[in-house]
Amino acid sequence: MEEAIIISWPNDIDDADANEIIGLSTNDMVIIGVRTETELWAANEWIIPTTFIVTVTNLFFRTFFEEANKDVYKMIKARLKKYINKRRELKTKLIASTASPDKLSKNYDQSLSISLKARLHTRLLINVMISEKVEGEETDQMLEGMFQILELLYQNSQQQLPEEKIVDESRPEEVYLVANPETRQWDILNPKQMYERYKNKK
Repeated sequence: MEEAIIISWPNDIDDADANEIIGLSTNDMVIIGVRTETELWAANEWIIPTTFIVTVTNLFFRTFFEEANKDVYKMIKARLKKYINKRRELKTKLIASTASPDKLSKNYDQSLSISLKARLHTRLLINVMISEKVEGEETDQMLEGMFQILELLYQNSQQQLPEEKIVDESRPEEVYLVANPETRQWDILNPKQMYERYKNKK
């Protein structure tokens, strides 16, 4: 049976909150946990996996449009928002290679501790970066807005090209959903736009 939600965290951390969410798994909403190893990366900050990663698939969003499962969807969504916010409070620091001390972005303002990946469609993968600048009550508003956008993108992608009509396996288009604290909106960026936003200015 395919998973609706996958929560990943380092194997040297005991994540009781993640295990509580995994304990809510049902036949209609399969939730699993994956333990990860620490690795060395030579990449931009937004490409390096965060310490904790929540992955939601199209099966999760499908329940939003099924009347019988809407209450389950709302309950799990609330738990995920709480989990993301709590993990955002943990601070992760990246250490640059001595050979490339200026490689890390000086203006990167997204969490290195937690991120969300939404596989909304066979052809679409959304990398959601969680802002470090949003605080207080605005945090819940930010996360609720995130889910609303993902729900809309899921619906649009499925209407444009229903999964059952796809006959070939191809790499999904990968884009970034980034909270903009100044406009209080979410920006959708492609990899090139992400690089332009966070590259160091000379």
